[in-house]
Amino acid sequence: PTSHLPRLSSVCGAPADQGCAVITALLGDPNYTLRGQTRNTQSWKAQELKSQGVEVVAADLNDLDSLKKAFVGSYAVYGVTGITENLANNDLDAVVEVEATWGKNIAQAAAETAGLQHFIWSTLPNASKISGGRHFLPNFAGKNKADDYIRANAELAAKTTFLLIGQYHSNYAFPPISIHPIPSANAYVHFASHPPDTPIFWVGDVTRNLPPFIKPILEQPDKTRGGTVFAYTEAHTSEESLQIWAKSKGVRAFHVPVSTELLHELWGKYADVLAVMWRFWGEYREKSWSDPGHAVLTRDDLGVTGFTSLAETFKDYEF
Repeated sequence: PTSHLPRLSSVCGAPADQGCAVITALLGDPNYTLRGQTRNTQSWKAQELKSQGVEVVAADLNDLDSLKKAFVGSYAVYGVTGITENLANNDLDAVVEVEATWGKNIAQAAAETAGLQHFIWSTLPNASKISGGRHFLPNFAGKNKADDYIRANAELAAKTTFLLIGQYHSNYAFPPISIHPIPSANAYVHFASHPPDTPIFWVGDVTRNLPPFIKPILEQPDKTRGGTVFAYTEAHTSEESLQIWAKSKGVRAFHVPVSTELLHELWGKYADVLAVMWRFWGEYREKSWSDPGHAVLTRDDLGVTGFTSLAETFKDYEF
C-alpha cells in the first residue's frame, strides 16, 4: 500500500490459529493497523493480542449487528469460521447450516462496510460440485453456501479473495485420521479408508505457513480480488506424509486399510467428516482443490516463500 496509510485490517476469530496467522503477517508493519474480533475479549489470548497493539473488539458470528460494528472503517476484512465447537454440539445437517449462517453474516457485514477494499474469505473447495454430487463434505458445505452468497453479490465478489488452505499438520491428532500407537509392535498405525497414494496438500503449521501468504494477497489485489488462492506448502502422498511424520519422530508407522463402515462404527460423525474428506482427495486428487469456473492461484503465482517444512513441524509437534 502507498496511500491512505495505515490501512485497518479486521480479523475474525483473532485468537484462533488463522486469525493469529493474519495478525502475525501484518503486526508491526506501519502500513497496517489491526483489529481483532472475538466473542471473549477477556480471554488470555485476547489480552495477549491487546498487549501487542491489536485493537480487540467483541463480535459474535451469530450476531450480524456486532460484526457490522466490528468492521467499521476497515480497508480489509479476514473472514473465517471454525468447525470444532460446532461439530461437537450439533449433528451434521445442523453443522452445515450453522456454519453457512456464520459465513453469510460475515459476508453481509463486509458488504455493508463503507470503504472496504478487500475481503479475504477462508473457505474450502466445493466437493459436491467437483464430484458431481458423489461427495458431500459437511465441513466444506457450510462454507460453500457462503461462497454462493458472496458470488451472488457482484460488488462484494469483486473485492473478495476466496482462500483455500491445505491440510493442517495437527489433523493427524484427530480421529479418525489420527496415528495410533501399537506398543506390542513398537510401531504406529494410520487407519485409512483412502488409498495410500492419495495426494495430500499440506499447509502444515498454519500459524507459521499462512502468514507468508497474507501480504502478497493484500498487496497484489489486481491478481487476487475476485479470485481464488490456494495456500499450501508441500504435496505428498498419504503414505509419504505418514513416513515424513514417522521419520521426524524416529518411529515406524504403517497404513492399515479399513472400511468406511468400521471408521463410522469407531468414530461416528467425526468419520463422516474427516475420513470422507481424505476419500474425496483420493478419488479427485489434484482436482480436489480446484474452483469450478475460476482459476486458482498458488504460492508460485504470488511469489510466496519462507515456509516451515512439514518434517520440522512434525518434529516440533506433540500429538
